[in-house]
Amino acid sequence: MFIAVLLLAGCGSKEEPTTTVVSAAPQKTIQAVVVETKSTSVPIRVEVTGQVAPIFQATLSSRIQGTIDKLLVREGSRVSKGQLLIQLDSRDLQADLARAHAEVENAKAHLDRMNQLYAQDAVSKQEMENATRAYRVAEANRRAVEAQLSYTMVRAPFEGVITEKKVEAGELASPGQPLLKMEDPQRLRLEATVAEGDLKSISRGDKIPVVIDALGDHALAGLVSQILPAGDPHTHTFMVKVDLPRTVGLKTGMFGRFQLDTGAAQTMLIPSTAVVERGELTSLFVVGEDRIARLRWIKLGRRFEQQVEILSGLNIGERVLVDGSRGVDGAAVQIVEMVASPAGKAP
Repeated sequence: MFIAVLLLAGCGSKEEPTTTVVSAAPQKTIQAVVVETKSTSVPIRVEVTGQVAPIFQATLSSRIQGTIDKLLVREGSRVSKGQLLIQLDSRDLQADLARAHAEVENAKAHLDRMNQLYAQDAVSKQEMENATRAYRVAEANRRAVEAQLSYTMVRAPFEGVITEKKVEAGELASPGQPLLKMEDPQRLRLEATVAEGDLKSISRGDKIPVVIDALGDHALAGLVSQILPAGDPHTHTFMVKVDLPRTVGLKTGMFGRFQLDTGAAQTMLIPSTAVVERGELTSLFVVGEDRIARLRWIKLGRRFEQQVEILSGLNIGERVLVDGSRGVDGAAVQIVEMVASPAGKAP
């Protein structure tokens, strides 16, 4: 029994070696379409900004001095062409007109008598001519008073909207003093300044898409109506006026912009769907020769509809996952289709 106990103790103290088996996780495989990057010709575009302004606008004033008797409009009032807007006190001129009418009647009666007497050889030709001149002077004086009387009525020169009122009823209006401002809100244009170096890219009659930020991203069909012949010598820019179509919500003073193609340059474009944006960081998945997807940080440039420009982080000839949302860093890629980035001019 003693020998058996010793044998059992010896067996229990012997350590058996243990083996740890580490099983590698299977590598994930994704099926994807890849695009091979190439050099692409894209337009060099310059953005031009400006403000919406009316084609027809007017500052109305009085040609004579007088007290404002009636002010018939306010800001925002819609007026038609020829509509009475301001009536000045015309009592003095009404009296002058009545006196002028009386003088005309007297001169006409005297001329008629002179004609009768001259026919009877009772007066000389000189007297008849003097009566004729007196009648003409009286008639001219009457027309002058009527013209002065018409100046007491300030009327709308065209159909539009009152945009500013500078006086109130009872105030004294002086010749040349601004009383009202009005514009035609149905005919508007974008007035923008273009650098002299970019002026060659635009001509009168060109159709240009204009984006008004307040109205959204939908572009309006603009038509270049004027390019002023004289530029600003300090900023070396020229005023360009682009007529805009009638659009609901379009108002004077809104901010607008359009783009000019001033040339072309070579760059690299990829589909916008390949880009993965994480906060302020931008990346994509590059598929190497080993067909493994690897995450790479990039820097973006301009956007062209469904494509985006790559400024850095990617080389020409590398392959990129078209759908970046399906990418997994380190995953094996089973290429379903290989497409090439456009080598022609970008849209």
